[in-house]
Amino acid sequence: MRRMMLIMAILPTVAGCAGLQPERRIGMSVDMPDRYTLYTGVEKGQDQWWQAFDSPELNNLVNEALSRDFSIRSARARLRQASALARQAGAGLVPVLDYSAGAETARRQIKISSGGPVDTTADETWNLGLAASYEVDLWGRLRARQQAGAVNFQAAREDLDAAAVSVAGKVVENWIDILAFRRKITILKQQIQANTTLLALQRLRFANGAARALDVSQQRQALASVKAELPLLRLYERQSINQLALLLGRASASGLELTQDTMPELIPVPAVGLPADLLAARPDVRAAGLRLRSADWEVSAARADRLPAITLSAQALFSGGSLDLLFSNWIARLAAGLTGPLFDGSRREAEVDRVRAVAAERMSDYAGIVAAAVKEVENSLIGELRQGEYLELLKEQLNASRLALKDARLQYRNGQSDYLSYLSAWTSVQTLERQMVGEQAQLIKYRVLLYKTLGGDWTGRLVSSESTNIF
Repeated sequence: MRRMMLIMAILPTVAGCAGLQPERRIGMSVDMPDRYTLYTGVEKGQDQWWQAFDSPELNNLVNEALSRDFSIRSARARLRQASALARQAGAGLVPVLDYSAGAETARRQIKISSGGPVDTTADETWNLGLAASYEVDLWGRLRARQQAGAVNFQAAREDLDAAAVSVAGKVVENWIDILAFRRKITILKQQIQANTTLLALQRLRFANGAARALDVSQQRQALASVKAELPLLRLYERQSINQLALLLGRASASGLELTQDTMPELIPVPAVGLPADLLAARPDVRAAGLRLRSADWEVSAARADRLPAITLSAQALFSGGSLDLLFSNWIARLAAGLTGPLFDGSRREAEVDRVRAVAAERMSDYAGIVAAAVKEVENSLIGELRQGEYLELLKEQLNASRLALKDARLQYRNGQSDYLSYLSAWTSVQTLERQMVGEQAQLIKYRVLLYKTLGGDWTGRLVSSESTNIF
């Protein structure tokens, strides 16, 4: 008994010193650039960046989406699953204690002869048992499994943050689209009214012999063309509202009231920083790195599984023919066992190879996600730059078209050109006015995309404090 107690006291200390640690990794299979192609050092913006639009309506929409969006709900459920799995993985480090209890009644009837009496006896047996077992984590296999589960939990938390970043960006983009479509509809209605007035004027001029029938037909065609744009814009607006309702966790847009109808101003430029900052700022990058770390711990666990294991067990059994004598009859056992693989058809060796291949896959995934993150920021920067240049040139084109329209109107009134030239200039101005709205919205969306691709740590508050306690 003294030897057994001494073994139990020494082995945990030995186990804590001899655990197999994850293999060290040197470098990463992707070269991080020193800076972005379009580097900016502007340090503006704020934590919850959508609040810079100064729209209470938008703030309410984002807050509702962050609490009710289906993808965020799923991410929360996966986080709870990861928490449960992490607790399961850590359970092997503590002893297991089971109990058993039972009662048995046996009745026997004995008759010695055909005419003799019947002897009936009854036996009762009560039993109670306690069994404990504990695996000494001699090589750190159980600790490695616990660490892998804990890291997977942290990765699931980062997945929740990544879902929040994505959903917030999508809500803002849909909101901008809705406002852009509404602005286009307003402009289009004004253009329809102007074309209707022109058609009436042309009819009057034709009645007075000042215009040709062709002029009236051309104006009627222009009016029909502008009217045909209205149903499509209303369709796109409704589709964007339906998409926004889906992001809010609703099955229908019924009851979703959006009162704002003015386009927002461009929000400040965020501090872009350096590409290396994405490793800490992007939750999807952090999640990929954590999963790589989890795979490394799984490799350690698989390596340790090939080594011998020591198990301690204890058992106490109580039994009696009556309940009051249950604890009078007992037996106790204390044992230690050593088990190890002698021949398993290379199963454990294959498992080590498998988890190492999983780690290699996770490494490739991590490098790919990092490279994709850098690309997304680069695309956001160049997209905003070129979109801004395009918008300025479009403004010049619109101003030139308005001057051309003025000249065409003057020449038509003076009889120096036909009505088609004036109508073409007028149609060009109308088209550019609607196009400007869409391109302005696209410029704002590029700024939103930049915020989204840079990530941030504002999502950490989405996870309640109780969900972080996994052990």
